[in-house]
Amino acid sequence: MKPKVKIDDIVNKEHPLDKNYVPKNLVKDNIIQTPNLDDRYLTYLDKEAYESFLEFREYGLYNGVNIIIDSGYRPYKYQQKILLYNLIKHGDEAYKTVAIPGTSEHQTGLALDFALIINNFYVEVLNDFIEEVKWVHENAYKFGFILRYPKGKEEITGFNYECWHLRYVGKDVSKIMHDENIETLEEYHILKRTYGKKYL
Repeated sequence: MKPKVKIDDIVNKEHPLDKNYVPKNLVKDNIIQTPNLDDRYLTYLDKEAYESFLEFREYGLYNGVNIIIDSGYRPYKYQQKILLYNLIKHGDEAYKTVAIPGTSEHQTGLALDFALIINNFYVEVLNDFIEEVKWVHENAYKFGFILRYPKGKEEITGFNYECWHLRYVGKDVSKIMHDENIETLEEYHILKRTYGKKYL
């Protein structure tokens, strides 16, 4: 169990968080209240990640892309609630799309699911055919974010492709990953352990 999370740490089934883990520097997103959020916690993010998101959002607006936070921090109990709901609805298939409590990056406060405002409509059901989604993927690294669960990397990440899920890893790491074409945080850490600073 991780006692503390660094911005580029891996959180997954092999590296879970303690059920009592709560980030110390959460701040509330006051941009917009999306329809499906529970205001008690889902509108919070790590302070550094949130400040970078605000920069990203401003850059997006300048380029005609209105990106918002659809879901941020998720405490352990809320993860239990999500898993139970999906198990009832989908059975064991739920484990392919829903993280086991303690293994969700959302608990770190460093991950967010984004939504878009397109033609004044709130759009939460996203796919690769939406030009704004492509734009987010192409530009997220400039602000310290990565697409955490990319397509074709399911066996490495342990999760299905999620075009809406971004993870803050800091601008240094995201730039390295972009420049070196490293698609997953797992692969980044393997290369870091193998080659150290000589490679990264």
